[in-house]
Amino acid sequence: MSQAVTIELGEGGAHDARALRHAFGCFTTGVTVVTTLGEDGGRIGLTANSFTSVSLDPPLALVCIDLKSKSLAALEAAGRFTVNVLHADQQAMARQFTLKEGDRFAGVDTEAWETGTPVLPGCMANFECRTHHVFDAGDHRVYVGRVVKLRYDPGHEPLVYLQGRFRRVHVED
Repeated sequence: MSQAVTIELGEGGAHDARALRHAFGCFTTGVTVVTTLGEDGGRIGLTANSFTSVSLDPPLALVCIDLKSKSLAALEAAGRFTVNVLHADQQAMARQFTLKEGDRFAGVDTEAWETGTPVLPGCMANFECRTHHVFDAGDHRVYVGRVVKLRYDPGHEPLVYLQGRFRRVHVED
């Protein structure tokens, strides 16, 4: 049996970042690919696990993107994005959209809906959003999007992220 770790965090950022990362890693999250368009019309995409619903009325969702992300400027300028929720058989796609070099969209089909942002077919869910509100929170930028179109297919096992690894979750009928 493992032993729980208790750490008191200090003021002004004086804390053990690794311990904090391990503690946050105990929360299971879904895995998404966030897509948008660059100013030149090029497709931009990145894997993100910080996605959540915010409101049903109006329909709002949010994603958090690291301030060091190379995709941040494109997301900022575009004013629109799509969150593509991946299922367990799309783990390779999740890894592909973390690549530092090369075309993350290589071999990936996309659709275009109302906003023109790339939509990945075959996902558990897709949420096409117009940027509603943006703010910085620590080392991330939070994008709250107004959902303008969605698609979902709950007949898959979700791809989840837990303790620094992709995982599968068996869903019982």
